[in-house]
Amino acid sequence: MSSLKKIGKLILRFIEYHIVPFFGWLFISKNKYVNVIYYHDIVHDEGDTYMRTNIDVFTSQMLWLSKNGYETVRFDELDDEHIRFKKKRVLIAFDDGWLSNYTEIFDLMMRLRLKYNIFLTMGEISNNPKYLTWDLVRKMHKSGLVGFGAHTYTHPSMKDLARVDFKHEVDDANVLFEKEMGYQPVDFCYPFGYYSEDSNIKLEWESGYMHIYTSEKLYSYQQNGRVIFGRNGISTDYPMHYFKKKVKGYANWYQVYNACFYQKLLAIYHGLRQRRNS
Repeated sequence: MSSLKKIGKLILRFIEYHIVPFFGWLFISKNKYVNVIYYHDIVHDEGDTYMRTNIDVFTSQMLWLSKNGYETVRFDELDDEHIRFKKKRVLIAFDDGWLSNYTEIFDLMMRLRLKYNIFLTMGEISNNPKYLTWDLVRKMHKSGLVGFGAHTYTHPSMKDLARVDFKHEVDDANVLFEKEMGYQPVDFCYPFGYYSEDSNIKLEWESGYMHIYTSEKLYSYQQNGRVIFGRNGISTDYPMHYFKKKVKGYANWYQVYNACFYQKLLAIYHGLRQRRNS
């Protein structure tokens, strides 16, 4: 890696870890809804970005939440009070429905009394050995510790609805969920975090979902009677100080920074590279 590229990465990392959270702290009042953090699979190897989190890293993060008195909430507890932003309140979510969301962490979370939630890719449940079974889903739900939401049937990108079988991915997924769980899901998360304004509007009017979750670090907002949530992915390589800032809602300013400054910084960086190579 060239020295210029290394310097550029260090600068961007410093901005992400320190500058953005500083402004997020200054504008903390912009957080109106409960802060959301999310994971995927929990593993025993070193892990990989947001997709596979090392169990020791995850355990240390949950111990910190517990020791510092954080309130955690399930999807079905998001009433007028608990859906609001509050210092030391966080919603913990997992995408897809990996088996490790039970085998690796259920006992830990029960011991710490930390509630969490799982968005289920319906077609994988009880069909893929790496994923949960419906029996486990019901057991976890019955415990009062875990909430469940929808994550489509086959996990497609929902950004371009012309390429999506909406009935299958949403309606059929909801029918299966209700058949197995006895109630309709009202929480939905976009696969890959990809969405558009059109997909938001269609879900708002045709799905019955009340809470729609993106994978963007943004201030959650209300639209047409629904809440559109920003979320903070937790990468396995994050230092603890940055995890704490994400939990506190300081990283939600990132979308503002991205729109205002990030593109300009990238343009400067690429301009310097072009000058260096010319």
